[in-house]
Amino acid sequence: MRTFAVFLILSMATGCLEDNIEVNNKSPRTTANLVSFESCGDLHEALQQNLAEEMRVRLLSSASHGGRVGGPIREAANSQDSGREQGVDYSGTNNQEGGVDEADFVKTDGYFIYLLNGARLEIMGVPVFGELTHESTLELEGYPFQMLIGDDALTVFSQVYTYQMPEEHPLRELVADRVNDSWWYGSAILTKVTVVDISDRTNPTASRELFLEGWYQTARRVDGTVRAVSYGMMDIPGLIYWPELPDEYYQIDWDDPMRDVIWDEAAQRAIRQNNVTIFNTPLSDFVPSIYERIGQGFVEHRFAAGGCQNFAMADDGMSHGISSILSLNLESPSFSFESDHIVTNWSTVYASQDVMLLAEPAQDWWWYWNNDEFQEATNVHRFDISTAGVTTYTGSGRIDGLTLDQFSFSEYQGNVRVAATTGQWGRWWLENPPEPENHVYVLAGTSSLEVIGHVGGIAIGERIWSSRFLGDKGFLVTFRNVDPLWTIDLSNPTNPGIIGELKVPGVSTYIHPIEDSLLTIGYGGDDEGMFWWAPQISLFDVSDFAAPAVDATLMLEPPSPEDGWSYAWSEAMWEHKAFQYWNGLLAIPLSSYRSYYDNEGYYGYEYFSRLQLINVDLEGSLSLYGSIDHSDFFNTDTETYWDWRDVRRSIFMGANFDTMFIYAISDRGVSVHKVSDMSLAAKVALPGTTGYEYYWWF
Repeated sequence: MRTFAVFLILSMATGCLEDNIEVNNKSPRTTANLVSFESCGDLHEALQQNLAEEMRVRLLSSASHGGRVGGPIREAANSQDSGREQGVDYSGTNNQEGGVDEADFVKTDGYFIYLLNGARLEIMGVPVFGELTHESTLELEGYPFQMLIGDDALTVFSQVYTYQMPEEHPLRELVADRVNDSWWYGSAILTKVTVVDISDRTNPTASRELFLEGWYQTARRVDGTVRAVSYGMMDIPGLIYWPELPDEYYQIDWDDPMRDVIWDEAAQRAIRQNNVTIFNTPLSDFVPSIYERIGQGFVEHRFAAGGCQNFAMADDGMSHGISSILSLNLESPSFSFESDHIVTNWSTVYASQDVMLLAEPAQDWWWYWNNDEFQEATNVHRFDISTAGVTTYTGSGRIDGLTLDQFSFSEYQGNVRVAATTGQWGRWWLENPPEPENHVYVLAGTSSLEVIGHVGGIAIGERIWSSRFLGDKGFLVTFRNVDPLWTIDLSNPTNPGIIGELKVPGVSTYIHPIEDSLLTIGYGGDDEGMFWWAPQISLFDVSDFAAPAVDATLMLEPPSPEDGWSYAWSEAMWEHKAFQYWNGLLAIPLSSYRSYYDNEGYYGYEYFSRLQLINVDLEGSLSLYGSIDHSDFFNTDTETYWDWRDVRRSIFMGANFDTMFIYAISDRGVSVHKVSDMSLAAKVALPGTTGYEYYWWF
């Protein structure tokens, strides 16, 4: 982390262990710029102060409404042959930006398909388009769920729970020793990074294994560098989140003012006890470490070693969670890595080929109590990732409002564009909270990010459901009763403006640009309301940027409701990697289910699991082309309601329609169909993910 400032402004004075704690939460706002810590002592003090302030406000805000509302609030390319080219001969992951690969549980290099299935890496060969061979299986530790591919290496990301390890496991003992034998939430959850050597696809082997404390969020690969982001919310054991009330409190009449007095006293006691706990907690319990498997043992790399200069926090940051960026250089002989750590709230990650953005709410919900004059805001932290293996901080900015997802962000010609909504969450302590309002901001600067352009007042009373930036154009979909598609001109960064608006029933949750058209998925609707029971595909013509038009819509309905089938859904509605467009065809997972009683009175489920193919004519029409049914993989006597039961991904192979194949991938199998006549060409069954594994993933 490169240092742009050397002074840390702490928002609270010392003396937090005093008995007399005043009710005062007028915390100031300064800037979002990251400030590196000069010493581990400074980092330790800041994290303690932040946590003490958060716990104080949580308890005081509970006392302000007497504890009568609810309960405690908790936040919870192939080395063998370069002849097959992604994007030309076969489809790959549906990434947001060109040249930036996003981690997913399915990857292909055109010759092999790599699939995470339960706790295994399955490698399947594609010697000829339309064929499928099983090459190998590699058992993986923990719960693997995403990976990145590069040349002869896979980088696999897994979640590992140390409390599930055998008691004699050396890593379990190492983590327990570091946190004084307490299995608290932060350290017990590890993100495992496994570099798998796949130079021999029939015998993949783990060549490096790293264990980072915290939740895995996402990862990107640009050229030979993998950057993974994890988040550790260091919940200190022994903290009191809700006042401990004496028995007499429950014996007093509801309207007796003594109830509030007793509640306030209990809150003050909890604050004092929390402060004792917090200010006696060592730094090692606040910050994450990384562990590396070396032979049969483990080596701990302490992030807080060496002075803590690789930790930073926004100038007015008030979190005690830590976002860690692990930069792994796969082009170096030893797969060298570096790490940078930012004290943040939970962040959203975006990356272009040269820039990575970490966007976090400027403050968590608790901060706004008694700070009513402040609008919710988002900090945008920018990093230069143009150098292999190196991640360099280059400045931060702040915008009003909160963002939806990674598609709320874009970097283009040195400018950062952000789509955000203000007033989208209610403040329960306000009588008239502000209505939602939508905005697009343009930020720029070399050592910081300043707002140089802004257009607001978009769809007051609604919020953003999807957005997409493409060059100097932007697209927003907002929703309350109808679905307005907004087109935004960004050609002049200092003066962005709304160019067109189209109101149609329904709402789009994902926008996919194709030439002068937008292909979207979402929900349909009419004047009476939304059609929540089925996904809808829409095709918009945006060739006239000022007058967007809807060309066609197609609803993907479930089987007959009269036969007991439930609503239909598609993972593509919330996960863009399940949305696969290729040479005029769109592949979309479609699922449903129904319950039944058999002749013996046994209650069970029947699953509908298909990959739906849709013909997309950019001249203005959508039509069903065919479907691939995986239902038989799941309709067995051993299934349980929590098992994965959807076709989740698809891969097109072949550039010409007559020789094109579609690979449909679900948890229980991979099938291959020739697109021209939808005939089955190959099929491989998979063991799948058990209900137990699914439970622990979430």
